[in-house]
Amino acid sequence: MTLDGKTALVTGGGRGIGRAIALAYAQEGADVAVVARTSTEIEEVAAEIRALGRKGVALIADLTISQDVQEIFQAAVEGLGKVDVLVNNAGGYRLYTSNLAHQVPVLEITEEEWRRVLDANLTTAFLCCKAALPHMMERRSGAIINMSSGVATKGRAGGAAYSAAKSAVERLSESLADEVREFGIAVNTLTPGWVLTRPNDDYDAEVHKRMRLPEDIAPSALFLASQTSESLTGQLINAPEFDQDNGIQRPSAYDRLYG
Repeated sequence: MTLDGKTALVTGGGRGIGRAIALAYAQEGADVAVVARTSTEIEEVAAEIRALGRKGVALIADLTISQDVQEIFQAAVEGLGKVDVLVNNAGGYRLYTSNLAHQVPVLEITEEEWRRVLDANLTTAFLCCKAALPHMMERRSGAIINMSSGVATKGRAGGAAYSAAKSAVERLSESLADEVREFGIAVNTLTPGWVLTRPNDDYDAEVHKRMRLPEDIAPSALFLASQTSESLTGQLINAPEFDQDNGIQRPSAYDRLYG
């Protein structure tokens, strides 16, 4: 198992991509703490991790609040003994808009929505990295994975806040990678591609045919969890391209769910 003896903290781990990454890590031998804002889903994921024979810790927090972040990181260390891997997966766009809209033009987005989207995607990553660094620097090892999106490369109409946030996450990752390279800590960014998760489930069938499932992110997330500052840091990995480069082929989300 590629992560035997390792531990991980996965934010936004109650469902979708976060849940898939947490379970993939457990299947590869890691003990995992999962974080979310609500208890029901996160407790279920922790139970699934324990069913795989690993330690599973459920943590509830608002990751935009510094004190919450410090407390859950300390709880993760106490529950797992250490934290080797941090996955900053919490975030998104649609769920942080007032009307659950996929697109909100700049002239229509409120300042409150703007701040919610930036806080959910950028501030959460910043605070979690800052909480993890003293622990990882003292141990002179660790892997941090920050989740990005294709909109970070090229913005799209109606998604200015999300594009800005994810672009900033990528620059945060690059800067941090340079800062902590000498401590053996790898900091990389993962772009999952278009994934069928709850915020995307109302698209029509033609769109679903271009999507992947959350568990499809596992190979690239496992790869990044195994990196060091000497092997790979400050880089962006695109999950669909990673699969293609490694000969991994799967039907679309639609074909697997309804085919």
